[in-house]
Amino acid sequence: MEGSCGKCPADWFFHNSSCYFFSIVKSASFQKNWHDSRADCISRGSDLTVIDSPEEQVDFCKSLLNGRPSTWENGFWVGLTDLEKEKKWVWINNVTEVESRYWSPGEPNNHGPDGEDCAVIVYKSTSPWKTRYDAKCQDHKLYWLCETHINPLKHYNPCAFQY
Repeated sequence: MEGSCGKCPADWFFHNSSCYFFSIVKSASFQKNWHDSRADCISRGSDLTVIDSPEEQVDFCKSLLNGRPSTWENGFWVGLTDLEKEKKWVWINNVTEVESRYWSPGEPNNHGPDGEDCAVIVYKSTSPWKTRYDAKCQDHKLYWLCETHINPLKHYNPCAFQY
């Protein structure tokens, strides 16, 4: 993960062409349900993270989550749900998720009578591609990841000209 280098707000991190906010930076007890997490991102001028490349799936998740306990309770909400139609996982940018290889074994399992409709990522060094779990959007309070894309033409990069 790169420093923000003047491209991102304070407490945000720059990676490729996006700025990311990790709720855990504020406090280890700063956790919310999926809907409140998304509302927090929107209040920051962003939205929950959309993982849309293999690099983001492995490298980004690894740098973010490495060293944390490998349980979904210690994971992060991302912008992937099947709230609109069961078993049709859609990112908040309206892109349907077609990759099943990123789900942890046995996931998504829609566990319980009310089901599980929101995605959580948890990095496991033994299986870096299998980071996703489904969880109850309202019931679970977890960390979350916000993402906002930056327009490189609008942002002066003070790091580009360091000598």
